[in-house]
Amino acid sequence: MRSILIAVLFVFAGATAAVAQGSPPILYQPDPDSPIGTRNPNAPPETAQYDFVIGDWDVVINFRNPDGSEITYNARWHNTWIVDGYAVMQEWRGPYASGSEIRIYNSQEGHWMGFNVYNAWGTPKAVTAAFADGEMVVMVDPVTDETGTFINRETYFNITADRWEMRSDRSYDSGETWQQGAYDLVATRGN
Repeated sequence: MRSILIAVLFVFAGATAAVAQGSPPILYQPDPDSPIGTRNPNAPPETAQYDFVIGDWDVVINFRNPDGSEITYNARWHNTWIVDGYAVMQEWRGPYASGSEIRIYNSQEGHWMGFNVYNAWGTPKAVTAAFADGEMVVMVDPVTDETGTFINRETYFNITADRWEMRSDRSYDSGETWQQGAYDLVATRGN
């Protein structure tokens, strides 16, 4: 028992010395891309509605700041089937935010549901989504900005096998009226 205790103390002392010498902790995988996976053939047929996002995407995003200025930047979106091919995970990696979005089709309610988790928000946001007329429309739980509380609507459109677009819109009156949101993007299939 004494020799085990000495061995544990030796390992702990070595690890402490390495941290004290400035070894940075590993905060993420060096190659974070997980295998893409496949949709489960036993999942509800509506699950195929999210097939268009599966894969790796190079994104050009236009972001509008509250002061009216705009910035355009590049990001990466890694989207894969998870939960044995019943749910979609979208992993966003950009210079200003990173996060994940999880979606699963709810057969009882007839729409997609899930949540978004981004480092900039601090708390998850519940979402619902529906596919109609060739577009996927995602509604994000209310967010508050300098103007007030609004619903964020993301519409994926012009969907092809290797490219799609998305725009955001905002409603400060519970969906009665909509205005241009803070961002839009174009996603092209990456390698």
